[in-house]
Parts: sequence; C-alpha cells; structure tokens
Amino acid sequence: MLKTLIVDDEPDAIKSISLICEEYCKDKVDIVGSAYIIEEAYNLIKEKNPDVLLLDIDLPRGNAFDLLDRFPKRNFHVILVSAYFDLYEKKMKKYNIYAYIDKPVDIDEITSLMQMLYSQKYET
Repeated sequence: MLKTLIVDDEPDAIKSISLICEEYCKDKVDIVGSAYIIEEAYNLIKEKNPDVLLLDIDLPRGNAFDLLDRFPKRNFHVILVSAYFDLYEKKMKKYNIYAYIDKPVDIDEITSLMQMLYSQKYET
C-alpha cells in the first residue's frame, strides 16, 4: 500500500481526494493523514514517512514549495493538486514534482497516477 498524505487548506478538497482514494484505489492507497497548514504537514511527513504527498500549492502561511524546501532529500513522490498550474509551472521542474492534477480533481487522473506509483514501487 502507498502511504499517502493529503495537504490542502480546503477541507472539502481533502474529503473529496480521500473519498476517491478510498473508493477507487483502496487496494493500493492508505491515507495516513491530512493537514491544512505547512507546520502540521511538516510534522506529519516526519511522523508518517509517506510514499506519496498530494499537495495543494497555496496554503496558509506559505505555499507547497516552502514545505518542500524543508525536505531537501525527499523519499516521497509529490503530486501537486491545484487550480493554479500556470503560475507555478517553472517552479515545478526545479522541485522534481512527479505529477500535477487540476482542481476540481478528476477520478481517472488520481487513480491512474496512483496505479503508476504503485506499479513503480511494488511491481518492478
């Protein structure tokens, strides 16, 4: 199972992503936690050691890249989930982002990405 952490400042987005993962990826994804702010996300990442971080870009008191700067050596994949792809496209390359999902999230897109990550980790 892919230990997955969701970080988003919108409770409805966390709920929606969680439900999609639980319904369509239940044999591949284990949601190990969620966070609304950078500090909480930082602590959960250190505690839970996730395989995948589903991360909104705009967060209270900073953004996704502020959080990622705290992990210069990451042992997790980052999937950005946001409606502001165009504003951050250049930065995404610098941070080695695995993938990007537009909001509102698409079920097929999430399930496809999680299947690819699961296959990379467990089927190779």
